[in-house]
Amino acid sequence: MLLLCVGCGERLTLVTGTVTVDGVEIEGATVTFTSTENASVFSSGMTDARGVYSLQTLRGGDRMIQGAAEGSYIVSIVKKEDDGPPEQDTSTMTIEESINYQMSRSSGSMTRTFIYHVPQRYEVASRSGLTAEVPSSGSVVIDFNLESGATPQR
Repeated sequence: MLLLCVGCGERLTLVTGTVTVDGVEIEGATVTFTSTENASVFSSGMTDARGVYSLQTLRGGDRMIQGAAEGSYIVSIVKKEDDGPPEQDTSTMTIEESINYQMSRSSGSMTRTFIYHVPQRYEVASRSGLTAEVPSSGSVVIDFNLESGATPQR
């Protein structure tokens, strides 16, 4: 059992788990727990090659501490890659090319697209349907077995 005392004596609970989509472990996904009582209280972690994450909490403005505070959370899980056209260096373009490029970008004809390795509906905690309860001490394993074609579940 691991308890961490940080700052004003608040204890953090070690939170780990696995993220899968349709049974496949997802590497490189960001898992964020946001408190249902105070949106400025959150913890996050990134999944490794086995889909395993471990939450960390920012303390003192610059220290990441293992664990999360006790409470109820809404959860977001994100892994996406930009699949849109790359940014171009306009300094090597003629004035006309630069103007056309900027106009294309602002008109939306060069919209950015993304490849979602975790379905997009899980990207925003308030709409993901994912929740978690972190106990006051010890450690807890919270797995997220997501489905690409189903209603969000934990």
